[in-house]
Amino acid sequence: MSNLQNKIDFTVLIKVVNANPNGDPLNGNRPRTTYSGHGEISDVCLKRKIRNRFQDMGEEIFVQSADRSMDECTSLSERASENIAKYESSDDYARQACEKWLDVRTFGQVFAFKPNKDKKEKEQKREKQEHGEEGGNIC
Repeated sequence: MSNLQNKIDFTVLIKVVNANPNGDPLNGNRPRTTYSGHGEISDVCLKRKIRNRFQDMGEEIFVQSADRSMDECTSLSERASENIAKYESSDDYARQACEKWLDVRTFGQVFAFKPNKDKKEKEQKREKQEHGEEGGNIC
């Protein structure tokens, strides 16, 4: 599979008769509709359908539904920490996530991660040295 070089926008039209392709759980699971009365499917619903298809094709997916989980992880945080343990920077973290999971490459993903402890200690030590708080006696 070749890498995509440009952004791709698309429109999907689906004809549904006597069905509810994307119920709204905050509205009694009634079909989502626009103000003009036309049916509407959310982007989250479309992404879930695409992720499920990717899983059916054997691809590794980061955002897995509980009933289709392919690992023992019970949260996204757990899945991320089990699969990406070592990273040098946020760019390195993003690179590893994109290499690992197809849905991260396809839809993007926001990751919250802690800075590297060694890097943080080095920065604190450097700041102390710059302010004369460390190293040698000052009379």
